[in-house]
Amino acid sequence: MKWRDKWIAAIVITGVLFGVAKLEEHEVMKTQITHLVRSGEELVVMKKWVMSFVEDGRPERAIPVSADGEEPPIARFSTLQPFREGVLLSYNASVPVTAKGDGLVIYTGHTRQTGKTVTVLYDDGDTVTYGFVGKFLTLPYTAVGNGQAIAELETGAMFLGVEQDGQMLDAEGVKEWLAQQRKANGEG
Repeated sequence: MKWRDKWIAAIVITGVLFGVAKLEEHEVMKTQITHLVRSGEELVVMKKWVMSFVEDGRPERAIPVSADGEEPPIARFSTLQPFREGVLLSYNASVPVTAKGDGLVIYTGHTRQTGKTVTVLYDDGDTVTYGFVGKFLTLPYTAVGNGQAIAELETGAMFLGVEQDGQMLDAEGVKEWLAQQRKANGEG
């Protein structure tokens, strides 16, 4: 199947899903499409399924993100303090906010609590919200890969909220989560 045909198939599938959701909304049909499209785990499954049509079997291009032993930019904060359902991390320099793995951007926008905000649903089930970012580098419903820049943070504070297994992590949990990210990038 050609690249163009795969994209056409993905667009048709998306159109059908939205059409069925509208018919369900107007009570013309009774399906579970709306529930499936709006819940996180099923959204990841659907993304992988649609991407299987789009991928053409070529090996992925490897993009070096960081040298072994180098901590991710998000882990270079100067202070960490509890804030709402997450933490505030402060930085003394501009920091790229990068994806911790493969996932799907499910929200980019402005909220009253966290200003410019990006939320990513990762394939491992974590939902991570990055708030008070300075600049968006992705759009909603964009697939992201490990190490891909999703936002940019200027000097100052960034909100970080992590949801695992349906539960928001407290400040101590986020601290442990950040330590796991360091280990995943080759630190001991």
